[in-house]
Amino acid sequence: MARSGSNRNGAFVAVVGAAGVALVLSGCGAASSAFGGPKDSVAVITVTPDQSTSAAANAPIVVSVSNGKLTDVAVTGPKGQVLGTTDTSGSKWTSNTNGLAFGATYQVTAKAVDDAGMTADVSKTLTTVKPTKSVSAQFDYFEPGATVGTGMTVRLVFDRPVKNTAEVEKALVVTSSKPIVGAWGWDKNKTAVDFRPQTYWPASDVVTVSANLHGVEVAKGVYGDKNLKTNFKTGSATVITIDARKHNMKFVRNGKLVKTFPVTTGKSGFETRSGVKPIMAKEGTVVMDAASGGTSQSSAEYYRVTADYSMRMTPSGEFIHSAPWSMGSQGYDNVSHGCVGMSPSNAAWVYSNVRVGDVVIVKNTGRPQDLGNGITDWNITWPKWLARSATGAQNIGPNGPSASGTNG
Repeated sequence: MARSGSNRNGAFVAVVGAAGVALVLSGCGAASSAFGGPKDSVAVITVTPDQSTSAAANAPIVVSVSNGKLTDVAVTGPKGQVLGTTDTSGSKWTSNTNGLAFGATYQVTAKAVDDAGMTADVSKTLTTVKPTKSVSAQFDYFEPGATVGTGMTVRLVFDRPVKNTAEVEKALVVTSSKPIVGAWGWDKNKTAVDFRPQTYWPASDVVTVSANLHGVEVAKGVYGDKNLKTNFKTGSATVITIDARKHNMKFVRNGKLVKTFPVTTGKSGFETRSGVKPIMAKEGTVVMDAASGGTSQSSAEYYRVTADYSMRMTPSGEFIHSAPWSMGSQGYDNVSHGCVGMSPSNAAWVYSNVRVGDVVIVKNTGRPQDLGNGITDWNITWPKWLARSATGAQNIGPNGPSASGTNG
């Protein structure tokens, strides 16, 4: 195939013909001008990733041109032709895939033409990085598509520690149908990262989270194995406040007090933890056995009861539930072993009106909430939360995150 010009600047590129036929072209050459002398095209074609070996696998292949327009781009990989799209200006072609296969070879060819009609062409072979180890991750706390309370947080759990926390955070994209300020924060072992707004989520919000981890180097030689995505909606803004001193529960929805209930909380030595602890799960009927917490069956504190309408607040075993055996103390005294006890009818009403993620605030018990025992991110002040983040606060909206500059 004859050419009227070529790119002599050492850049490599890929080209797609009008009929969709891949053209493999050399990276250098010369052409004659209309006056018979040699002339180079001013079009400069570049390919990203730009390295030929150990190329990053966490981004698409991009072919771009300056001082000209692309006329042909062809890319083949281990599964054959790689499809892509050229932008309206004709200056950039992007593969449709968000990431490349590990340890794979891709052949890229491209052609462009400048304003004088002179052509430039490139052929490049690139091989992606082959990890020595990989890391897997999964979302926790809710199922994709669920409607949750405004106290829900997003948790991503890894099967090995993360060293490059900033690179991982950059690969995590949150969108929200309503504007919020939020940030990612890591646990002390760097095996889990949570996202929370500065305050609770807005009611009736739609949230999507993309974890674009494939090809991200989370530690030296360790790469994310795949991309993940999840989403949820928030329901009404429900806040349940339990006052151990007043022995009552206030149920507030969208800022309005709906009901007040008498309750009992943990007695001396078994105090319910004070703090913010959104509902983790609605478990219904649960057999609660003190032996699971280490209490001997010979102890005066041993119990085994069946509790209906159980709503879990902590993995350690704090629930809101029906407690008909303590109705005489509800509203007057704290007699439980740490749970919040209600009458069967009141517990049934609350159970039918709450969602997983609805905010529960317990106060006046004298025992602080221990972090990590449930959805406890809201017990950390905003400045301290930002100290757990590698990338800081972000303004989140329908188009994703942007730098915030808020410092609490």
